[in-house]
Amino acid sequence: MASTFAGLSLFESGPHRFAAGRFGRHYLEPDRGINSSPTTWDREQAEVTVFQRGRLIAADDAALFALVDAIRAEAELPRTGTLVDHHGRSWASMTMLRFELDGDVDRGRVVSVGYTVTYRHIL
Repeated sequence: MASTFAGLSLFESGPHRFAAGRFGRHYLEPDRGINSSPTTWDREQAEVTVFQRGRLIAADDAALFALVDAIRAEAELPRTGTLVDHHGRSWASMTMLRFELDGDVDRGRVVSVGYTVTYRHIL
């Protein structure tokens, strides 16, 4: 199964994996002082964050940077969609917040570069 974001298959050129961030709620801890409340305040549900890490692989530099440019264009839009990993798990209403290249371009029989993508369900 291919992984997709908002119906687009942008990352199938190389291996990648997904990791979910923290789940739960945001709390305001009790203040410590003379005029402070000893109560923990439940503020809101925490936004779900999913990280995707992998490598983009192409035959040459031009093809690699065509992949990079296509992903960059999506990251620069305020696009929200369903994120589906290659095992079929999905996260609805995710926004691609950040796309980062990790390290230098490796060149050999193929060219490749690592990347990290951050998605968030913005409440």
